[in-house]
Amino acid sequence: MARLQILELPEGGSDDRPPFILVIDQVDDDLAQDIASWPENIAKRTGARQVLCFSCTIDIPANDTTAYLPEVEAQAEPRRDDERAIQAEEKLKAFMKKRYVIEQEHKALLTDALGMDRLRDWDDIRNAAAGLRQERDAQAAAIERVRNKPTKPEVMNAQQEHPTVWMHGYHCGVLAARGALAPRNEPTAKSTDA
Repeated sequence: MARLQILELPEGGSDDRPPFILVIDQVDDDLAQDIASWPENIAKRTGARQVLCFSCTIDIPANDTTAYLPEVEAQAEPRRDDERAIQAEEKLKAFMKKRYVIEQEHKALLTDALGMDRLRDWDDIRNAAAGLRQERDAQAAAIERVRNKPTKPEVMNAQQEHPTVWMHGYHCGVLAARGALAPRNEPTAKSTDA
């Protein structure tokens, strides 16, 4: 989009008002041709000494107003940024402190549950938990083997003196082991109705 700028010229002795040049930049080719065909008309109407037209951007240093901003406004923005940075840092510190407190509470709960002192680090806690898991898995596998054990043996010593007594003992042993594994609220023996 075309921009319109004014370039002030030095005043002469006979000038009743400051002379200037009208600068039009960022102009497309069609508009540049139109402006080139009637520059004297624009200059007369505006009071400019000349009209210059460019397709590129022309920055006139005299039109840069950032140097005239009050010093307070120029410094206000960095102060707001500093305040925001301080607030963000304080929020981060508060969050990290809260996170540390929660982590210590969880660590205390875990060490108490594992029967360990609270001075242990996370590696010790993890190793203890892994050991408990291995022990639990081994116990679960042993319990499952007992539950799936048949009440009659697959093989038996053929030279057994009293095979029926031995078979009955085996049967009772397996049932007793299964009864020991039963939850406390389940009956371990069959009720006999007379």
